[in-house]
Amino acid sequence: MATPPSEYAMSRTPHFQELRMASGSDNLQGCFHLLFTQQYAEIDGLINVLCEKRDDLFKKIERMEKLVEEGEGLCAFHDSGNVGLEFMKETLKTDKKVLAALTGLLDMACEGRREKRRHVSRFE
Repeated sequence: MATPPSEYAMSRTPHFQELRMASGSDNLQGCFHLLFTQQYAEIDGLINVLCEKRDDLFKKIERMEKLVEEGEGLCAFHDSGNVGLEFMKETLKTDKKVLAALTGLLDMACEGRREKRRHVSRFE
């Protein structure tokens, strides 16, 4: 077992001391394992939320596309129909951009999760 940190080390490394206390170990391997395990869990939770949001937005886009399709036949015969249809198309275009950005963020989060998994396994 490693020797406990000196007063000097404790005063110069407050964040590592906090990590050491949380892990209950003076061993750096245990400290790093806790840190990377927590980060992995946080990223995994983020991925779950992002997947849910992506799926919900995808369904919303599908519904909006159907509304636009129906509206193109219906709205031409109403005074405010064309304006409403243009707004729906504008919203649909923006939602598709958000979906693309969300998908990119999800890809980055998955890459981060793979990285953290590698970090965790190194200190197991």
